[in-house]
Amino acid sequence: MNDLDDLVPIIAILSAVALPIGFSLYLGLVGLRTKHKENLELIKQGIVPATQAKPTPNKYRSLRNGFLCVGIAIGLILGIILKTVLSLSEDTGFFILAACILLFLGLAYILFYLVTKDKNFDE
Repeated sequence: MNDLDDLVPIIAILSAVALPIGFSLYLGLVGLRTKHKENLELIKQGIVPATQAKPTPNKYRSLRNGFLCVGIAIGLILGIILKTVLSLSEDTGFFILAACILLFLGLAYILFYLVTKDKNFDE
């Protein structure tokens, strides 16, 4: 084989990974430069640029993440048990496992809603 044939996988990986990352970095830098120029223009006009206020963090975020992690764990455990007990093929077992995970993720979201529906998030 030719030495250039050995470079094909490397070039493919670079195309799939490096190009999107480089493009995202370029867009991010253009956005930062534009925002900086806008702020400089406001300062030249004597206007103090307003800083963007960060939204207050949701205090129930950890609770939601905990429910989701427990939902994923229960879904994985139940999916593995069902796959083993029912002696399913690899393909069918994969879909049962995915269905159990999605089912328990949905139940975790519903449980989170029921727990926090009467709470005021602005407290």
